[in-house]
Amino acid sequence: MAVAETRFRVMASDAHVIVVNGPNRAGEVARRALDELEQAWSRFLPLSDLNRINDLPNTPVVVNEPTITLIETMMRAWELTDGLYNPSILPVLIDAGYRFSMDSIEPRSQVPSIVESKIGNLSQIVVDRENLSVTCPYNLALDPGGIGKGLAADLVVSELLAGGADGALVSIGGDMAAAGTPPTATGWSLAIQSPADPATHIAEIAFGGGGVATSSTLSRRWKQGHTERHHLIDPTTEAVAQPDLVAVTIFAPAGWLAEAHATAAILGGADRFASYTDWFGLQGVAVTAEGHLIETPAFGDLRPAAVPA
Repeated sequence: MAVAETRFRVMASDAHVIVVNGPNRAGEVARRALDELEQAWSRFLPLSDLNRINDLPNTPVVVNEPTITLIETMMRAWELTDGLYNPSILPVLIDAGYRFSMDSIEPRSQVPSIVESKIGNLSQIVVDRENLSVTCPYNLALDPGGIGKGLAADLVVSELLAGGADGALVSIGGDMAAAGTPPTATGWSLAIQSPADPATHIAEIAFGGGGVATSSTLSRRWKQGHTERHHLIDPTTEAVAQPDLVAVTIFAPAGWLAEAHATAAILGGADRFASYTDWFGLQGVAVTAEGHLIETPAFGDLRPAAVPA
């Protein structure tokens, strides 16, 4: 079995690609594909599909097919989580000081002056897949957030398998997707970092495939004046969230789905974590502000010793 690994920087995150029995330069194929998705989806690039959609309200904007898939996926996630995942939080993020990419102070992200409300209604978006166009209303500006990384991982894993690889895993800042033959008999290996100390792990697991995502209030932080902020926004309050959980890791059938549910679960808080994951049939683990772990009932089955060879 030939296993090739590639690491690089994309979407302001560390990317890790593992390909099992793949063609030559499969890692470069993955890097190029992720670069192209970033060019189309980043709110920090003025000519991206996403910014053109935001800049031209009530106007059908022609975009590429992956962007159509992104918009459809965001709308689906919004509906699935009853709005707890909401990509129209961009004005709130910018008001809170998240104006620049974490990799650079340039370029700068702005909200079109036409946007009047902080949190928009995604049901007002019109997606025309046949003509590859998206129309957003005047009162809405989009930022995919972590779901863009999860979906990008999904799409690139599918591309690698279609290109001849037996198995592939793509991780972008910890949001990952995996499918096909894993590199070991126990599955795809994953160490879940402690949100308080990334040098330590709260669990080491192995999974057969699908998506994994972590939402945390301890990552992507910045100072606004004398106040420390983070990127997690609560759509119900239209403000930076203050949950009693500091991190949630969710396993789901796809990367984008894991990200949507991780966002909703951390916003729901510790008291609702068990009922939320049970309702959707999810496995995962949450970390409280005091450092306590809350595991779903079958989370232990993901540990390597419990995975059949």
